[in-house]
Amino acid sequence: MELRHLRYFVAVAEELSFTRAAERLRTAQPSLSQQIRDLEEQVGTLLLARTRRKVELTEAGQVFLTEARLTLAQADRALVRARQVGRKDTSTITIGFVPAAEVRIFPSILPRLRMRLPELSVEFRSIPTFEQEQKLLDHEIDIAFLRKPIRSPEVVSEVVLRESLVAVLPVGHPLAQYEEIDPLQLDDAAFIQPHPLYSGDLHNVVESYFAQHGVRPSVTQVATNTLLYLNLIGMKLGIGILPAYAASLTNPAICTRPLAAPAPEIELLMAWRSGDQSPQLGVLRELVAQHAAGEKRRTKEA
Repeated sequence: MELRHLRYFVAVAEELSFTRAAERLRTAQPSLSQQIRDLEEQVGTLLLARTRRKVELTEAGQVFLTEARLTLAQADRALVRARQVGRKDTSTITIGFVPAAEVRIFPSILPRLRMRLPELSVEFRSIPTFEQEQKLLDHEIDIAFLRKPIRSPEVVSEVVLRESLVAVLPVGHPLAQYEEIDPLQLDDAAFIQPHPLYSGDLHNVVESYFAQHGVRPSVTQVATNTLLYLNLIGMKLGIGILPAYAASLTNPAICTRPLAAPAPEIELLMAWRSGDQSPQLGVLRELVAQHAAGEKRRTKEA
């Protein structure tokens, strides 16, 4: 059985006409009929019930149609993926990231990366945390900057950034008058919740922080990305808790305040496929690791 047999069968099954299917496939009708007979012989049962007036799927044909479509879709996907990989220049790295990396890591390491590898082409893809691991495994990206969790043993990761969480408030909010926010001040406050799927472990860290202090905010909105989160706060629909990098993204309608010590922290991970020996990727990981070590040192000195 070959893929062409499946394509011919799907065309006839969808058109329910050998004539229209032959026109769609741009082949002769006798040849198409022979291909279908060959397929049915290989399958061992009739897939199409034919009369002079109509063509219908048998019960076996209906089942086979579903599986044939899946097989053809997978074959097409394999073809596209192979062509993408084949065309991809070895001097290209595709980076998946969440906003924290864009704000806190890339501005520092990318100029150094260009100096080390001036011929390297870098592609950036802003991707939610929950999608990045699979895109790594599918070779759609080469390296990921994402939040926990990572589940596949085929993905290696290391922590490259630790940030304190801060309160994010509309300007003029009663809590904005304080230099830092005590967790109990958040009890029953209108709160913008980070979406548990799109925010990685941010949702869990915030929920744990509230539970630790017996705080029960009043959730008014759930935000699926940082920009929406900030906009909802700017519209005075609630307050929020985000990593400290968010302070650089605020507009005049928003302010941030530190949470009273010990403030909760969140980690940003750098992840890549186990066994990926790309020298360009190695240079990028080295530069990010150096940046992370410098940030850790500066934090201790502060």
